[in-house]
Amino acid sequence: MYAKWNESRYHYRKILNRCLLYATVIVVVGAFMLPFLWMVSVALKPADEVFLFPPRVLPGHPTLLNFATALNPAFLRYGLNSILVATLTTAVTVLFAVFSAYSFSRLEFPGRKALLVVIILTQLLPLAVLIVPMYRILSRMGLINTYPALLIAYLTFTIPVAVWFLRGFFAGIPFELEESAMIDGCTRGRAFFAVVLPLSLPGISATATYVFFVTWQELMFSLAFTTTRDMRTLSVGILDFIGEHVTDWGALMAASILVCLPVFALFIFMQNQFIAGLTEGAIKG
Repeated sequence: MYAKWNESRYHYRKILNRCLLYATVIVVVGAFMLPFLWMVSVALKPADEVFLFPPRVLPGHPTLLNFATALNPAFLRYGLNSILVATLTTAVTVLFAVFSAYSFSRLEFPGRKALLVVIILTQLLPLAVLIVPMYRILSRMGLINTYPALLIAYLTFTIPVAVWFLRGFFAGIPFELEESAMIDGCTRGRAFFAVVLPLSLPGISATATYVFFVTWQELMFSLAFTTTRDMRTLSVGILDFIGEHVTDWGALMAASILVCLPVFALFIFMQNQFIAGLTEGAIKG
């Protein structure tokens, strides 16, 4: 009798815990999704409904006019700049980070631990502190308002993070696999490309996805190092809808949604690799 009562109590407690877990997840997801859902609502409202009081959650007369306004030639140019800069930054970052992280995880050289500490400490430095010195350096090099200026600026904070991420993945790959390949006649470089690199692809994919996300939404450097409309990225370009006296909230929200869509699409496409890569790195690092 006591055993049955204890089993029943355990069963009800399990159901209660599961209900509390689901309720917590719903509340947290709702709290994070509420701003985005409100952004979608405003983007679909005509101008005369944006400032109604009390505000309507759902648009009374939905319209796509705000999206048509946002998709102007200048906005498309901003999108092209963002795609180009984010892709180049991701490619260069991964290229440098792969070899650097492998060196930190496999080679013993003087100052190795000190350099790892420096890499971590660079992440404690606010990016705003770098704007003035970097602007002076890039200005003397004649790179202000160019793609190389944005690329160099972004690499200052993407490479250290990528190196630290990938170091954990390489450290988790048994060195015996490389030794076996070298015993079979491979050089160290060939063993790296034939054995280590394929095994680290989940980590590389996760790192590349993270770098692309960060670069795509970056604002400070893009705002500081571009001076003409033709060189602006999307994060700066959407500020066109904020005027000195009037803000086109519908077009601004529509443009913000359009900026978020590539990130959502990339995450949906890469979510398995991204989550698996981060989990593997967290366990092995």
